Amino acid sequence: MTHSASDDDDPLEILTQALDIDFADDMLDAAEQELELLLLETSGTTPQTESTLLRKLELFPDGDFPVSQYSMYRDSSWVIFKDKDGAVTRITFDNLPEHIKSIKKSIMYHLIPEFAPFAGIRAYSTTRGHSQKFSILNQYILLDNHLTGDAESLSFITPKLLNNALDKARESSAYTHYHYLFLQIRFWISLSLQKLIPVENRICISATSVDTPERKKDVIQHFNGSLASWMPFIEPDLKKLVEYALFWTDKAIPPLQKAANYAQSRGLFSNSSMTITSYGEENFELEDRLNVAIDGIKLVEVVKTVRQYPPAPPIWQYSWLKSALDSLNAIRCAIYILVALVTGLRASELEALKFEHVIKGPDGRFRLKVTRYKTSKDPNHKGDTTYIPLPNFVGGKIKEYEKARRTLKNYREGFLFQSVLGTKKVNRLASIKVESITKKLEDELGIDRIHTHRFRKTIAEILINRNERNVDIIRLLFGHASYAMTLRYIGRNPYIVHSVAQAIEQNYIEEFTDIISSVKSSSSSGEGALRLLERIAAKPDAFSGKQLRITIFTYVSHLLSSNEPLFIHRTAVGSYCVSTELYSSPSLPPCLKHHKKIVNNAFPDPLFCDPACPHLVLVGKATRALEDNIDFYNQMLTRASDTLSETSKAMLRQKITDNAKHLDQLKNNQAYKTIPGVVQA
Repeated sequence: MTHSASDDDDPLEILTQALDIDFADDMLDAAEQELELLLLETSGTTPQTESTLLRKLELFPDGDFPVSQYSMYRDSSWVIFKDKDGAVTRITFDNLPEHIKSIKKSIMYHLIPEFAPFAGIRAYSTTRGHSQKFSILNQYILLDNHLTGDAESLSFITPKLLNNALDKARESSAYTHYHYLFLQIRFWISLSLQKLIPVENRICISATSVDTPERKKDVIQHFNGSLASWMPFIEPDLKKLVEYALFWTDKAIPPLQKAANYAQSRGLFSNSSMTITSYGEENFELEDRLNVAIDGIKLVEVVKTVRQYPPAPPIWQYSWLKSALDSLNAIRCAIYILVALVTGLRASELEALKFEHVIKGPDGRFRLKVTRYKTSKDPNHKGDTTYIPLPNFVGGKIKEYEKARRTLKNYREGFLFQSVLGTKKVNRLASIKVESITKKLEDELGIDRIHTHRFRKTIAEILINRNERNVDIIRLLFGHASYAMTLRYIGRNPYIVHSVAQAIEQNYIEEFTDIISSVKSSSSSGEGALRLLERIAAKPDAFSGKQLRITIFTYVSHLLSSNEPLFIHRTAVGSYCVSTELYSSPSLPPCLKHHKKIVNNAFPDPLFCDPACPHLVLVGKATRALEDNIDFYNQMLTRASDTLSETSKAMLRQKITDNAKHLDQLKNNQAYKTIPGVVQA
């Protein structure tokens, strides 16, 4: 079955494709890989021969030694990194009792990249993340068991206590608590058993008493259902990735191609050893043309050796191709970043891409041929083919990369992401793994846990939250002057439609579910509630069970194609702001009218929510709050009547009227009873 993407795509066809893509196995695999990488950060089997921390504490018992160029171990907070813009990565130990502070310091020291014993941490942001999660260990292990953190209290920690704490964390409404507590317990045990932390901070527990196959399986299953798996890239990491991609595609490809053209014109590829020999005289032209650097980074480097056999003239030998292929490999990684960001494809679909799948139409626009593999018991199932739009910038860079591969005699089987450093023929698609690319990016950029799934999730979060700097990145990659054009373009890609819908579900699932269930089953108030009630009454089945997911996808597809943002925010108990607009002066909702400066493209401000706003949805839970508001405003009018201006009195009376109107609706509106009964499947 083949689908194509064109300007006049039917939104329902895009929606059908999005729902047809089986993301379940992909997400399960991604979650398991994410947890496995987290486990690698906090565990290891290689015994440490010496503890650098214990050695330093022996020499400087007061902690008078550096943990970074900015902070000492003794400090109440550690600045472990500053980027070129001056942004600080900090670990704090404030408000902790001395014994617990000592435990946290000894653990966090071993989560700093330079001192990490298991070599699983590259990024200082990862260290900060683990530091922030220390409160989970502190709560479930120490505080809940009334342990002060001194050596005597730690002696009371038993396998039963730790397993009980894990069971309690599993039942917590905070999904992240369970797996993070498991990770931190494992790490604490490892540091203790290998004697890497002070004896007074150790726990005497066997790793196998907690880290059992059954427990690990349970943690993985719980993690798979967590909304926390594979978080989007934080802004500094996204900036690193995009800057890397733009350098190697925008700046590096042209001079590398020029050097490759020179080598081809001189017949340098005809020699199987790729070594150029010059007898008697040095080849200065070759050195000049094949030593290439951009911004201080060597793209091609000539390695020159000389052999002398007097009285014969010297023999000069030059090699250069390895450095060129190293640069070609970096370009491959850069292309991966761009394609993963702008397409939302899964790892298996990226691995199957060939240069011939990047198609430039007569109109100059690019599209990408993708094979989608659905779960199938049929061994002959070859997947379905679809075409998705590809930004001209990215399509053009892929064509430039293809040309460089051909010129450097590295086209091989024509897969975009096959290795450019190996020579083994690709006979099976399974031999192409983007993990080699993500591993290289992790090592080179200092970013932990890079995974294809995170690129899709990052694009979705940017589209939802509209951080202005990240939106600029989107405009750059998609080559559109306006955000609206980008949204309409993305709306034709079922992969990104799916990921945005999923992100909206995850961002607003509690609020959305509460609104739907409350409006369906009890009285409500507000223009937004009335509109929603009318939609539910018209199609009650669409707002129930499995059909609700399809309804959300339909809504998201409409928002993307129409350039409409989504904003849902709980403003008070039973009150929600539901808006699909951005607001500019002078047409502002009540919550933005307090701004003295001109407002451009702003979301509503829930801190200044006003009952007169047409975007406010109130459900039965808001009754008590409305009654309290009316009492409060009436008391103000009564007690301060002599001091209030007439303008202030009028404002208070209007607030009483607005609140009373909603209260009356909640008490008397029985419209929800007109919704037809829903037949459950």
